[in-house]
Amino acid sequence: MKNLAMFVLLVGIIPMLISCTTNVTSSATEESSATATSGGAGGTTGGTGDASGTGGAGMFNEVSGKDWILTEIRSAQNTIQIDRGKLQANNIGGFFTINFQEGNVSGVGAPNRFRGPYTTGSGNALSLGNVASTLMAAFIEAEELKEHEYYSYLGKVTRWNLRDGKLELYSSNPDGAETVLVFSPA
Repeated sequence: MKNLAMFVLLVGIIPMLISCTTNVTSSATEESSATATSGGAGGTTGGTGDASGTGGAGMFNEVSGKDWILTEIRSAQNTIQIDRGKLQANNIGGFFTINFQEGNVSGVGAPNRFRGPYTTGSGNALSLGNVASTLMAAFIEAEELKEHEYYSYLGKVTRWNLRDGKLELYSSNPDGAETVLVFSPA
C-alpha cells in the first residue's frame, strides 16, 4: 500500500514540475523598433534616453556588472510597488533581481534563478534572449507579482534607461500597453 501511495504521489508531482519549466522569449523585433522610434506610449516616464542625455549602448556600462532589485512596475493604468519589507519578513527578500554582465543577464525570479543572453542596440535599445531558469517550487509568493509575470515582462523588454540612479526597463503588459520595470541598486 505504501508503494502505491508513493507511486500516486510521484505521478502527480512529476507533471507539475515539468509544467513549471520557464522559457522567456524575446519579443518581436518589430515591436522593439516601433517602441524605440516612437519614444513610447503615453509619456509615462517623461521621455527616453538616459538621465545624462547622452543615450546609447555605450552608457550601458553604468548598468552592467551591478545587482538591481525590482521596486515598482509602472504603466498608464497603475503602479505596483514591490513591498520589500514584506518580502524580507517572509524570508524572500532576494526575489525579482537582475544583473547584466558580458552579454549575459541573470537574476532571481520568485524563487528561481534565471540566466540568458542580452543585446544592446542603438540609442537605448535592449533585448533579452531566451532565458532559462531553475525549477524550484515557491512555497510563498509575492502578492504584487508572480514569477511567470516577471519573466513575461523581461521577455518583452525593448529599451533601458537610467533615471535618478534607478534602472528602468521598458516592456509591455499582456494588453500590449507600455510598462516600466523600475530597479534600484542592490
